[in-house]
Amino acid sequence: MIYNSSISILQYEVILLMWTILVLTLKWLHNIRFVKCLIDGKPTLLIKHEKIDLEACRSVDLFGVDVTLKLRSQGIFQMKQVERAVQEQNDQLIVVQMGDENPKYLIVTDGVIQVEVLESLGCSEEWLIDNLGKQGHDNVANIFIAEYDKGDVTVVTYE
Repeated sequence: MIYNSSISILQYEVILLMWTILVLTLKWLHNIRFVKCLIDGKPTLLIKHEKIDLEACRSVDLFGVDVTLKLRSQGIFQMKQVERAVQEQNDQLIVVQMGDENPKYLIVTDGVIQVEVLESLGCSEEWLIDNLGKQGHDNVANIFIAEYDKGDVTVVTYE
C-alpha cells in the first residue's frame, strides 16, 4: 500500500508515468528559444544615457523607489552617474556608470543577435554581420557568444 488503499499499483504507475512525461516535455520545451524567453524572460534596458525608460520599468513591475534602491545598493546616488542600467532575468541590476571604460557587452548569445544591446552601443545588425563575416563567421546561428569590447568583437562558436 502506498498512501491510499483505493489506488492500485497500476494506477500509481500510470500517474507516475504521466508526471514523468510532463517533466520531460517541459524540459524539452525549455530548449526552444521562444519558450525559454517566455519562461525566463529577457534582460530589460531600464536606463539609457541618464534617462529612465518608464515603460520598461512598468514591464518589470519596478517603481521609482525600487530603481533608486537598486542604484543606491551599488553606490550610485544620482541618475546623472548612470550611462546604462539593465535588469537581468534574475532581477539583478547591471549598471554602467558615466566615464567607465566601455565594458564588455554580449551582442550575440546562443545564435541570437541582441538588437537592443547593439542599438545601445550605436551599432547596427549590418555592422555586426559584416564584422562577423570578416572573421569567417557566416552564420550567426553557429555562434555561442559574441562579445563587444572597445570596438572589437570576440566570438565563441559551438564548434
